[in-house]
Amino acid sequence: MRKFLWFTHTNIDCTSRKDFSFDLTSYLSIFIENELWKKKRYRTEYNYEFEREDLEKIKSLKVNFHIQNSPYSNFHEYEIILNEYFQLGKVEQLKIISSGISEALRIGVVEVEFETKQVILKNLEYKDEKNYDKVFEHITKENLESSRESDIIKSIVSEFIQFLTFNLHLNFLTHTYSFSFTDKPNLSGFSLVIENENYFYETNRMELLSHYILYEEKNDNLNYLMQKTSRFWVKDINSIHFFLDALKSNYVTSTNFIKLVFTLETFFGKNISNDYVSLVVPLIISQNISEMKRNREIIKKCFSLRNEIVHGNTLFDFNFSAKPFFKDIKNDELFFELKNLIIYIFYFYMNNDLYLRTNNVNLSHELIFEFFPTGFKQEKKK
Repeated sequence: MRKFLWFTHTNIDCTSRKDFSFDLTSYLSIFIENELWKKKRYRTEYNYEFEREDLEKIKSLKVNFHIQNSPYSNFHEYEIILNEYFQLGKVEQLKIISSGISEALRIGVVEVEFETKQVILKNLEYKDEKNYDKVFEHITKENLESSRESDIIKSIVSEFIQFLTFNLHLNFLTHTYSFSFTDKPNLSGFSLVIENENYFYETNRMELLSHYILYEEKNDNLNYLMQKTSRFWVKDINSIHFFLDALKSNYVTSTNFIKLVFTLETFFGKNISNDYVSLVVPLIISQNISEMKRNREIIKKCFSLRNEIVHGNTLFDFNFSAKPFFKDIKNDELFFELKNLIIYIFYFYMNNDLYLRTNNVNLSHELIFEFFPTGFKQEKKK
């Protein structure tokens, strides 16, 4: 059995300040049954095509979050975490430093066990990387096939990471964490393939685990949520794709906000007006009149700010200290309100099994009529 490890930074935190893990192995069989390999490639990174046999090679898949004693960059404490998984001295220090992992505030580790008949690649040493003969000797058919296998595993792992983070967002709604926003993109990470004493190292920077989420064990409903979402995860649902793309980083800009507005619009068909959106969404997610009014106002503000960005050629800062566009709500607060509002729409779809229908379902007039079959007419009292 060969092991694949992927180390990266994460901003997923825990109230207990304890390390925690998610074992996603049980979802391998579900995704095989539902033919995950047929899902449309929607990521721009790590989106290599794979087949059924590639999924069947994987025997276990876990995602571990190391929270204690962060930040790990102080006094090279990140090395303590890495050394739990492999012998640190067997990989050139320069290569590990180049991955950016030494700057991690918290560390996420994806741990995969898989079966393979491919040879395990060997890394060239730093001095050999400048030797043309050594480099070309390294490019063999066996090595290329092994490299492709590694790329496929990264693609599968990325799918599972997004599956997990989507459910984490559903489980733990957020309101005021713009303190975690960064002033520039921050990608980091490297992968290792290990078999016995043989290691193969690659720098693989990503930011799929970098958006801040506060995990609370007492409110953990993830098993139930993942059982629900795994049933439709293989479908091509653009609202999920836009949502994850908007929230895959802690570098939040006007572009992220616009992608969230796009997410809201993907629940509707073509040529639907903003007024229709701001009417229907409050109807399906609100508990009372005051919530309806508040949610309608949030949606109207989001469309207004989106138009100002797109048509007014103006960019806005979404940091908590930024100058707000509206007098009564900060830009970052509006960002979180929209995010959570979209999550409530996801819940509406899930609670009514709309994603399990044969065709993708929009919030059309026909669907709304299903939920209000008698309309709003009230009988006159006698």
